[in-house]
Amino acid sequence: MRLAAKLVLLFLTGLLLVVGLFAYLTVRQEQRAQAEHQQFASELVQSLQPTIDQAIQENRVLEIPTPMLRSSRLQQVTMRWVEVAAINDSGQQPSPLNLIIAEQKTTVLSMPDQSGNQVVYTYVPFTSRGPDGIKAGKIEVAVPDDGMNPKFQHSLLASLIALTGVASLSGFVILVGGIRMVGKPLNQLIDKVRRVGEGDFTGPVQIESADELGRLGTALNDMCGQLTKQHDELEMATHEKIKTVEQLRHAERLTTVGRMAAGLAHEIGTPLNVVTGRAELLASGKLDLEATRVSAQAIQSEAQRITRIVRELLDFARQNTPQRSCQNLNELITTTRELMETVATKHHTNLHLSLPEAQSTANIDAGQIQQVLTNLIINAIQSAGNDGNVTITLTDTERKHPGNKADTNNIYRTVIIADDGVGISAEDREHIFEPFFTTKDVGEGTGLGLSISHGIIQEHGGWIEVKSSEGQGSEFSIYLPTTPNASSKDSNDYAETT
Repeated sequence: MRLAAKLVLLFLTGLLLVVGLFAYLTVRQEQRAQAEHQQFASELVQSLQPTIDQAIQENRVLEIPTPMLRSSRLQQVTMRWVEVAAINDSGQQPSPLNLIIAEQKTTVLSMPDQSGNQVVYTYVPFTSRGPDGIKAGKIEVAVPDDGMNPKFQHSLLASLIALTGVASLSGFVILVGGIRMVGKPLNQLIDKVRRVGEGDFTGPVQIESADELGRLGTALNDMCGQLTKQHDELEMATHEKIKTVEQLRHAERLTTVGRMAAGLAHEIGTPLNVVTGRAELLASGKLDLEATRVSAQAIQSEAQRITRIVRELLDFARQNTPQRSCQNLNELITTTRELMETVATKHHTNLHLSLPEAQSTANIDAGQIQQVLTNLIINAIQSAGNDGNVTITLTDTERKHPGNKADTNNIYRTVIIADDGVGISAEDREHIFEPFFTTKDVGEGTGLGLSISHGIIQEHGGWIEVKSSEGQGSEFSIYLPTTPNASSKDSNDYAETT
């Protein structure tokens, strides 16, 4: 409907421009006709100046000489002397015609004569000099109108009437035809585009016309057909991809279960072999009292080792939700460092602490975070060895969570545990957070400590970054959010190793 109205408005605007141009040309034509009358009358008066001057002095009627009457145009021309002084001396109020005649310039008038015939009167200023003095007035040159003026007016009027009728009829036709030929097809196209935007590709557009709108409707139907086909192909590909991903996940789970089973068999198998061997010696009855005591102690030690492995495995499997509260990280790190002092002394390793003067707090589960710190400090001590150094640093870091692209810069409490030990190879760094992965000797670790630590930090909404090279030590950075509403739901499972 709006488009049809715009078409009508555009048509009427063009029509008005045509009418305006026609009127302008008509006015110009009238002006040219007047200019021609002025030129004709002025030239005629100038050419007959002596004759006219003599006739005025003798008070005779002005006549065109007989030789000039051979021209058909001059045969219809009459001339008359109009004295301006006579008009001015009249005691009556001068008429508009007298005022026009009194003007000191050539004037053209068109009016009917006494018989009702249209006549063009041209008044040319003229000054007569004779014995009686100077007489000022105008020469009236009367020429029958050739019909151009009425013709122009009639043509203009007829054109305006015709154009008005055509405009009205065309506007009605365009409006009615526009609603049917433009408005309805456009409404169908708009509705179809809206449904396509909502994901509904059904219901083709029914436009039977062969114009641009019809071709647009056909193209839109073809596009919907292609989109439907591509949508089906995409759904099929997505289904296949999901199926493949599920298979990969299943394979990964089987791999993880196999690795865990192998690690568990290795970790428990060794102490079980010791227990079995010592039990056979005790059962043989050939051991003296001291040997029996030593075997019993060995069995007890290996049983405790098996218990520790099972407990760590249960901790890894449970991954309990942290019970958070506002905790002082300075005090927590200091307490953990004091607990690890004995282990460091045993390995002849130096523990260094670098804490800020201001107290740093975070919304954490103190027990779980202390477990993470203990695991990392023990690993650092074992890596540093004799005369090695382990440094524990607490600071604040402003950055985005690397596992959440939509995250903004936030302040994170950062605990850095660095050692100057043997470092970690690039190959091992890819697996250090996997369950049962360890580079330690048998009996020194189960390979679950870093996995458990990674899970705890993830539950707190943070992450662990590792920087290490062989022979240049290692640096583990723990990032903990300061906001109390941060949780693992806000981030992906992330751990960076470099």
